Amino acid sequence: MHRFLIRQEGQALVELAVTITILLLIVFGIIEFSRIGYTYILVAHASREGARMGALGRTDDQIYLAVNELLAAVGNIPIIVSIDPNQSMRVRREPISVQVAVKLPLLTPLSTILPNPLGIQCTTVMRVE
Repeated sequence: MHRFLIRQEGQALVELAVTITILLLIVFGIIEFSRIGYTYILVAHASREGARMGALGRTDDQIYLAVNELLAAVGNIPIIVSIDPNQSMRVRREPISVQVAVKLPLLTPLSTILPNPLGIQCTTVMRVE
């Protein structure tokens, strides 16, 4: 009878290890994909705001400043802003395109599944008024 109980304890330990591994993977996935979604929403909003400012006739420097202020919540990560056409080439009723890209470093062990850092970018096109 004693040998049977020892085997049961070993089996419970193995089941616990498998269950905790799966549970942690789910928790890390929720955390990381929430961060990715939040960052994507911020990048899309910053791109849209930059294009709106460009459509209203603001300078490139003002557009860069507005995009950087909106992405301050993401943290200290590199932000790449591309504006086409530049300030001197903009003409009324022609489109302006603002592309915002960031490289989001992953915090959880999911970096073995996803590329680390993860590139997130959005482009918005509006007509210059």
